[in-house]
Amino acid sequence: MPDPDEAPYDRWATDYRDFWAPVIAPASLRVLDRIAPLVAATGPSTLADVGAGTGTVALAALRRWPQARVVAVDPAQKLLAMARDAAREEGIAERLETRAGESARLPLEDGSADAAVSTFVLQLTPSRLAALREAYRVLRPGGVVAHVTWIIDDSPWEAEDVFDDALDALRIEPPERPDGGDEDRSYVSARSAAQELRRIGFREVQADEAWIEHRFTPRTYVDLAEHWTEDDTFASLDEPMRARLRAEVERRLDRLKPEALLWRRPIVVAHGVKPRRPISR
Repeated sequence: MPDPDEAPYDRWATDYRDFWAPVIAPASLRVLDRIAPLVAATGPSTLADVGAGTGTVALAALRRWPQARVVAVDPAQKLLAMARDAAREEGIAERLETRAGESARLPLEDGSADAAVSTFVLQLTPSRLAALREAYRVLRPGGVVAHVTWIIDDSPWEAEDVFDDALDALRIEPPERPDGGDEDRSYVSARSAAQELRRIGFREVQADEAWIEHRFTPRTYVDLAEHWTEDDTFASLDEPMRARLRAEVERRLDRLKPEALLWRRPIVVAHGVKPRRPISR
């Protein structure tokens, strides 16, 4: 049975690291490009990585700015352990601190960070505003926040349709998702992301729509489906049926043109600066 005190992503830590984190990593790293022109040439002294996961952004920041220290915050202890292990392998662990915590209640002191970044986390929080207020609180005056977050998009993708067709062909009924009724807290537009940052009190705000793209092969798509996007369906099957489903999906995907396996979704990349002086109300 799952540990009741375990964060959800702890249960999926290895699959997240191996199958999903590499897909979103290139887009995640855009937050560092956003903050680079707004921090000192040597980089931020202290950077808070909110929802750090396996440390993709945290480790990249430590490589980019050799003088920087990163505090990686995430509710999933196993993901943080993976980040620490990766930092040790690279010889930069002394500049990485990990703390278990939620985005809406960061375990950091007021004004303790020069920059705060978050990637693909705000849509998972019960309140985006609460998370952004916390980022504002932990930043020093003049500090910068940057985030990458999904924009709502219901565009069809042929590979997913192929997966559904394979389920029908094999007469597999996927289980109901326990989180199927959760609200999608992705943004509706880049403009709405900018408005939220300004509402919190950030200035020099910029938010832009961009795209995340990943080119799959039939095999890598099936791997992602089995271990991440459709893991509950695969888990409901015995091994012979799982093997049949993998083979059926891959066979059908092999018929598609390579362009059909290009996955593309809109995102918003946004940043803002905490004023150096209190804002008059």
